[in-house]
Amino acid sequence: MEVQIRKLSADDDRNRFDCGVASLNDWLQKTASQHEKKNLTRTYVAVLADKPDAIVGYYALAATSIETEGISAKSRLPRKVAAVLLARLAVDTKRKGKGLGEYLLAHALDTVIVTAETIGIQCVVVDAIDDRAAGFYEKYGFVRLTNDPLRLVLPVATISQA
Repeated sequence: MEVQIRKLSADDDRNRFDCGVASLNDWLQKTASQHEKKNLTRTYVAVLADKPDAIVGYYALAATSIETEGISAKSRLPRKVAAVLLARLAVDTKRKGKGLGEYLLAHALDTVIVTAETIGIQCVVVDAIDDRAAGFYEKYGFVRLTNDPLRLVLPVATISQA
């Protein structure tokens, strides 16, 4: 079945989404819409073409800044730089292991690149929920901060080269 990624809509059935992690389920069900209205995050959902209101995965992006201390490959960066926070990324348990997480991440990084063409952004930041999640991000070039191993960064320059 074909998967499409689009912005979260008020008509989406968020209550049936289950990624197996209560905090990620709850955030989508109870917080995502509020954050949209307050301009705190932008949430994108993956839906099936034949069931456009049923969410099978999602991610959320937010603007942030990051201290450069702990970034191993910094080169003459100021103490703080502009970044995009990949605030959430989750896949429904029925879809795990089928490449949807990778597809969502690629879409998120494409969104970052488009944004970086308009405003200055140094990197993408993610706070992994655990070591397994951190390992997922490392496969795609994210690097753990030396002073916070569950916080990972990916320079925009690296994304642009891919």
